Amino acid sequence: MTKGVFVMDENNNFNLEIGQRIRLIREAQGKTREQIAEVAEISAQFLFYIETGRKGMTSRTIVNLAKALNVSTDYILVGAVTPLAKIVNNLEGLSPEDLNLAEQFIKKFSKGAMK
Repeated sequence: MTKGVFVMDENNNFNLEIGQRIRLIREAQGKTREQIAEVAEISAQFLFYIETGRKGMTSRTIVNLAKALNVSTDYILVGAVTPLAKIVNNLEGLSPEDLNLAEQFIKKFSKGAMK
């Protein structure tokens, strides 16, 4: 490898895709690297390296970032949004009363679907 030249391999392409997804989620939420890094228990510099595909991460860091960004680990890794994740996202920000109503509806709906 020539000094100062960054060579992309298959692993780096995967890291870059993940990093871009993380950055887009973070920016869509209007959060800074520092804010997300603090919640994910990593440095802002490391998050920068992740977002630019320069570094990979451990499974613990993936889980911590998913929690910090309020997305699934599947979404971070492959961009998949599960049906359950869509439902959870729609419930975010509801009042306790509305959450209770949603829970009651889901219970009644799931009982009817099992018949």
